[in-house]
Amino acid sequence: MAETRRSLLKKFAIGAIAFWSDSKRALASYFSENSNPSAVSAATAADFYVAANGKDSNPGTAAAPFATLAKARDAVRKRISSGLTGNVLVLISGGTYKQAETLTFGPEDSGTGKFSITYAARPGEEVVLSGGQLITGWKKGPSAIWTAQVPEVKAGQWYFRQLFVNGKRAIRARTPNVDDKTPWWSIKTSTASRETLPPEDATIPVTLTGPIKAYNNPTDVELVYIYNNEEGRKRLGSINEEAQMLTLAPPHRWNSRVFINDWSLSLPAAGKACYLENALEMLDQPGEWYLDRRTGILSYMPREGEDLTRDEVVAPVLQKTMLAVIGTPERPVLNVHFKGIHVEHVDWPLPAWGFMPLFCCNLEAGKDPRPGHRPMDAAVEYEFSRSCSFTDGGIAHVGGMGLCLRNGTAFNTVEGNEIGDLGGGGICAGYANVAGGYLYAAPPPEKDEYKGYRIANNYVHHCGTDYYGAAGILLLSTQDAVVSHNLIHDTAYFGIGVAGSQDPKLPFAHNNTVEYNHIYNAMKVTVDGAGMYVTFAQLEPGCLIRGNLIHDTQGSPFARLDQNFGVHPPSSGVYLDGDNSGCHYENNVLYRNLAAGPLIFDYEHAEQKNSWLDNLFQKDGTPPPEFIEAMQAHAGLEPAYRRSILNKDPSPCQHSRLSDPAAKDGWAAYQFDFPNSGRGVVEIIRRTEGKEELAILKLRGLDGAARYAMKGYAGNLPLLPVWGPGSMPMLSDVVPLPLSNVGLALGEGNTMSRRELIEQGMPVRLAKSPRVVWIAYQRV
Repeated sequence: MAETRRSLLKKFAIGAIAFWSDSKRALASYFSENSNPSAVSAATAADFYVAANGKDSNPGTAAAPFATLAKARDAVRKRISSGLTGNVLVLISGGTYKQAETLTFGPEDSGTGKFSITYAARPGEEVVLSGGQLITGWKKGPSAIWTAQVPEVKAGQWYFRQLFVNGKRAIRARTPNVDDKTPWWSIKTSTASRETLPPEDATIPVTLTGPIKAYNNPTDVELVYIYNNEEGRKRLGSINEEAQMLTLAPPHRWNSRVFINDWSLSLPAAGKACYLENALEMLDQPGEWYLDRRTGILSYMPREGEDLTRDEVVAPVLQKTMLAVIGTPERPVLNVHFKGIHVEHVDWPLPAWGFMPLFCCNLEAGKDPRPGHRPMDAAVEYEFSRSCSFTDGGIAHVGGMGLCLRNGTAFNTVEGNEIGDLGGGGICAGYANVAGGYLYAAPPPEKDEYKGYRIANNYVHHCGTDYYGAAGILLLSTQDAVVSHNLIHDTAYFGIGVAGSQDPKLPFAHNNTVEYNHIYNAMKVTVDGAGMYVTFAQLEPGCLIRGNLIHDTQGSPFARLDQNFGVHPPSSGVYLDGDNSGCHYENNVLYRNLAAGPLIFDYEHAEQKNSWLDNLFQKDGTPPPEFIEAMQAHAGLEPAYRRSILNKDPSPCQHSRLSDPAAKDGWAAYQFDFPNSGRGVVEIIRRTEGKEELAILKLRGLDGAARYAMKGYAGNLPLLPVWGPGSMPMLSDVVPLPLSNVGLALGEGNTMSRRELIEQGMPVRLAKSPRVVWIAYQRV
């Protein structure tokens, strides 16, 4: 195994050097020396200007700006048609810009290999593209429910599925309620089954374990059901209260057989957890709402402190996609950039057949010339676009996905954005070779697509508010992609998913890096997943997965209510599935993953098909608080983005390796130092059985002539089975450690001086058995 690990690490290093060399050459062909899209300062002169108080009849100058991005795009289009001689910058003043239709950029809006097109917010100002409309005219009824008339709904011109009060998502009325002790019922009987698919044009009789009432508008009511890691949604056809039976209305659209049995995830089959949504009779607690399609009356029960005579109530008018950068295979969009743009209030209409996903909010591709499944519509879409970017902005309050990089995309950057409050998933990139049979039917990628992505420093949270197969970041089969320093939490399904090549006849995925991401509170609604889910094969030089911090993965007990489909694995910190191979896992930290524990292998010899180095998979308890704080500072958003996105003054944490990486002596030591506060922690890992020996660790970056107080912790690394086949070293409970146990001779007051720690070195006696020791230090 050691030789395999060294060989793989060498291949990673060679591959990384080759990748960056190739990337520099590729990017040089797209960008000129002065075309950096992020270099927008307050003094930057623009080619065109946009302001909320401008006019589209204006010339688009600083003194007389345009009013809309569409007009600025059209002006840039004319500039492009006459031949670009330099980069083009559109500078947008802060404000909210109403967007009633999708803003589309096509080949005629493209930059070139030499010159870029950038649409940027003025530095320090926030630009919001909103597809929402204010709802006014509220009246208080005899109960706690307020109502407003929406004439466009009654006229059949508008129907919305989301409502936001003061920027907070309201809950579509449902039963049982989301905060009930048991917020899900289950389907008792159904004619839909895995064995026999019902006809696509026939009603489906269903009974539930909860009480069914004769709701006034039954065809507005939806049955929402979940099993394992995906949900389905179907509108009702009729309700028979006396018989306690409802019917699900056609048309239906069932998934083709994929993954042997996952095609049945979206069937409304008996045993699945469920609830009913969208009836006035269900509106029984603060924060819930209902829209009557026939009368146009919107009903809402305010939360404590809300006053609808003054509060802002917004519903989305814009459907599916706000911003689309869509080229063609023959003419991809090149070198177009959006900086500091926030996209908000985009709805996702439920199709007539309902929501029938496969996994990760993937739907049948429909008219896509490539067969298979694709993620549902996103608020920001890229297709056949290369070397484009969406940076320093945000996506919020949307009904579908946040952002998708689809067919024909490569070398695109998504960085520095806050993406949250989404009906579906956050960011999806790459090649979904998902088709009929067993995923082996999709054609191979074209040249220069699904490669070179950079997805970094994004704050992705609250994904899957409506559609529970939602992941924070989904990296499908890709080459040369980097997913780095993202902060992800509160996702219905996994935090990050990494897929390789599933078809051995179609090898594609390789040279990817997933590093220093911080993931917590994943798997809030589903099971059979993880904080990080990794599946299928990565080819040489494989996928480097390092420095990720994953904790507090949950897993819903209600997603395991299914009585017919057997028991599925619960949730974990990291889940290796689909014969995952070719990955190198290094310095990842997993703790307090409450369902199945830190790690799942769902196939034989998974630990042997990948390589492992200095990971901490903690079975019980938590690491020392000093180490948790250091990892939380080291992983997740980098300091500049913590400041710009979270508005927090970061505490930079410098990470250093204190041991020789080339040594073959079975141990390693790392230092995490907070230079601004004179403290840090040293982590020492004894990997394998060995002899007791003395190591001298010379710390770095300490302060002047100060002395440092020391504190120790230790945890053993016994070999324990994980969920499923195989076994891995799992860290047992961490306990305080008398520092004399590691041979640390402390001075007066249990301290050591900077000179001792840096120049002479800290003497540490390494144990014979595998274990982890932490030594925390604090300037005194």
